[in-house]
Amino acid sequence: MNFKVCEKMDFNFAVDEKFDLFLTVRDNLGAVRDKILVADPLVKGYIYACLFFYDEVNKEIEKLTKMINKILEEVKMELGMENDDSEKFMLEVSTRVRNAVGDDSLDALIKEILAGTSRHMALLPDAGEAEKFNKIKESIFVELFSKFYNSTICQAKDVGGKKSFKLSKEYVDQMTDRQKKLIAPALKMTGFVNQIKLNEFELLPDYAVRYIPEKLAQAFDNNEEAIKQTIKKFMETHLDK
Repeated sequence: MNFKVCEKMDFNFAVDEKFDLFLTVRDNLGAVRDKILVADPLVKGYIYACLFFYDEVNKEIEKLTKMINKILEEVKMELGMENDDSEKFMLEVSTRVRNAVGDDSLDALIKEILAGTSRHMALLPDAGEAEKFNKIKESIFVELFSKFYNSTICQAKDVGGKKSFKLSKEYVDQMTDRQKKLIAPALKMTGFVNQIKLNEFELLPDYAVRYIPEKLAQAFDNNEEAIKQTIKKFMETHLDK
């Protein structure tokens, strides 16, 4: 699992209010024209987890966006620039963001934000800028996925013959509404990726979790590839019509 996969799952699948999962079929303008129910339990669990971690990474991207917008407003006030000074904005904002984060990996995001106020071909990210930003997103994903595993499953204690841990109030408060629906499959898939099956899994109303761990006999990599191929064929069947 990586963020590129999570992005693809977020674009192509959606969860409704009943927690059912659908493949979204779009027209040429990107509007949803049909929804196809996903029934396979393992496929659903994998996609649910992807959607959970998409939201997890996206929250960090939103923080970066807020930082860039703050710097943008500072540039406007300090230099008296107008919205149509796109290239000057880009140069100055990029320099300040680079000083803040240590490199120019956010130039693609800066251009996306600036394009919202001044549509200009010069503000389209080039391939190099887009690749740098993709690497940032992948790095954020790896860090957050590892942190999620270490702060949950790795922190579980023995309680009455089961392993148990509880999500902190601070973490729960920061979850999106969708994440609150998807926390159980996200935890189960995190276990699978780390060679642990969470048997007799329970998620209590206070976000305490109980389960019996079982070490997987084989690496999950092969199963994951099979799941991804099943998803690919499912999408090809319904999106190529």
